[in-house]
Amino acid sequence: MIRLFLLIAATLAGFYVLLAAFGDPGARPIASQVPEPATAAPPAPPAEEGTLAEALGEGAGTGAEGEPPADLVQASSQTPEQVQRFPGPPLEPSPEHAGQAPQPAAGQPPAGAEGPILYVTGSRVNMRAGPSTGDAVLTALTAGTAVEALGPTDAAWVNIRAPGGQVGYVSGQFLSGSAN
Repeated sequence: MIRLFLLIAATLAGFYVLLAAFGDPGARPIASQVPEPATAAPPAPPAEEGTLAEALGEGAGTGAEGEPPADLVQASSQTPEQVQRFPGPPLEPSPEHAGQAPQPAAGQPPAGAEGPILYVTGSRVNMRAGPSTGDAVLTALTAGTAVEALGPTDAAWVNIRAPGGQVGYVSGQFLSGSAN
């Protein structure tokens, strides 16, 4: 412990010696060391009342008849156009899904639906192979997905058909008769 204290003290003493040797305690801040240009106009006296434009004089900072000054560089000439250099190959379906039709939109009921249409109310709800949480998860349904009820709609678990054609069970607490 004493060695650690001595090491810290020696380090701090070394920093102090370096700062005393190379530091200039009377040095001005870096911003004040920059020389002012020879053509700079003297600063305008502070205005007691009115706006900055009044303090600087009528039409200050503008060209003839209120137009911008000629030395003003427009932003459009300063900003380079963004070009996508490497767009990559066109997107293709993966081989295991190449022959399948695209999934219907979430709000559209399954094709050929004959039963009542219910809507998923949870943000992400598991559709399971059987009517319990112990059964395997087949897929997850997002909020607003329209599903077809294949059995009673007032049960704890409802047998449904998802938009992709999969049949499974969803907890009844996450299904509603209205699309919210």
